[in-house]
Amino acid sequence: MKYAVISDVHGNYPALKAVLEDAKKQGISAFLFAGDYCISGPWPDECIAAIKGIDDKHVIRGNEEKYLENLIDKDQSTWTDGQMQVSYWCYRNVSRENLDYLLSLPHRDDFEYKGIKIHMAHSSMDFMGSHPFYTWNSVTVAERNRKGERAPEQILSDMADERERDPEFKEAVAKLEKGIYIFGHSHVQCNYTDKSKEICMINPGACGLPLDGLKNSAPYTVLEITDDGQVSIEEKRVPFDKDKYVSEMKLSGQYLEANVWSRVIMQEQITALEHMYFFLAFVGQYAKDIGDERRPYALDTWEKAYEIWNREYAK
Repeated sequence: MKYAVISDVHGNYPALKAVLEDAKKQGISAFLFAGDYCISGPWPDECIAAIKGIDDKHVIRGNEEKYLENLIDKDQSTWTDGQMQVSYWCYRNVSRENLDYLLSLPHRDDFEYKGIKIHMAHSSMDFMGSHPFYTWNSVTVAERNRKGERAPEQILSDMADERERDPEFKEAVAKLEKGIYIFGHSHVQCNYTDKSKEICMINPGACGLPLDGLKNSAPYTVLEITDDGQVSIEEKRVPFDKDKYVSEMKLSGQYLEANVWSRVIMQEQITALEHMYFFLAFVGQYAKDIGDERRPYALDTWEKAYEIWNREYAK
C-alpha cells in the first residue's frame, strides 16, 4: 500500500491540486491528511471539496479548524477588528456543508495496516509532549536563513543532525510504542526513523504554505507499507508557481477583506520562509508601546503595525 501524506493545505487549492495529480501519477490512491485545510489561502471551499471527494483517506483536524468553529452563530456585526479578518473571510466563504464536514473530523486517528500501527495528529507534541518544538520548526529555519550562513538544504540537514544528537529528543522517542507517527503543523518537511525501536516519524511539510526555505515547490511524502510489513518513506516536492499564486491572491476577495494577512502570506509564499510569527510578535510589541490593550488587535493598530514592520523589518 502506498499512501500520500499531506498536511497544512491552508486554502491553497492550486498546490493541493498539483500534489493530488502528482500522487495519481505515482499510482497512489490512498491519502493521509494531517490538518489545517483553511485560512491563509483564498480557496478554502475548493480544498475541502477536493478532500471530501477522495474515497480512500484518513483525515484529521488541525488547529486552524478551531478558528472557524469559534465563529459559529456569532454576531458578525462585531467582526470589525483587523487581526481576525482572514478568519471572518474564510468563515463566510466556506459552505455550511463543507464546514460541518471539517468540524466533524477527529483530532487524532489511530489505525493499523498489515499489523503496523499508524498514529495521526496535527502536531508532534501530541506524541512527544513538551519536547522542544525547534527540531521541527519553521522559525528556526527562518532565523538561520537570516544569518545567511547556510543554504536551506543545509539548514534542514543541520537540524536533522541535531535531532540525532539530542538526548531529550531520543528520550521522547524511546517512550513511544513502535509504529508510524504522522503530523504536520511546523511547515517543515522531515522524517525520522529509529530502526531499533521500529519507529517512524513523518512530517510531510506544508502542501499549501511550505516554510522550509525550498522555493517554488509543494511538498508531500509517500509512505509505502509492503505486504510483508516493510516500511519506506519518500519525500516529494512538486513544482509550484508562487508568482502565479500571488497574482491570483491579489484578485481574490480575501486580499480585499484581509489585506494585511494576505500580504504577509504572499511574502511567505515567495520566500518559503516564516514571516507571520515575526509579524505577530511585532504587532504585540507595537500595541504595548502605544498602550493599546484591545484584543483582537483593532484595525488601526493592525494596519499601522504592518506598515512599519513591512517598511523596516520584513525581508
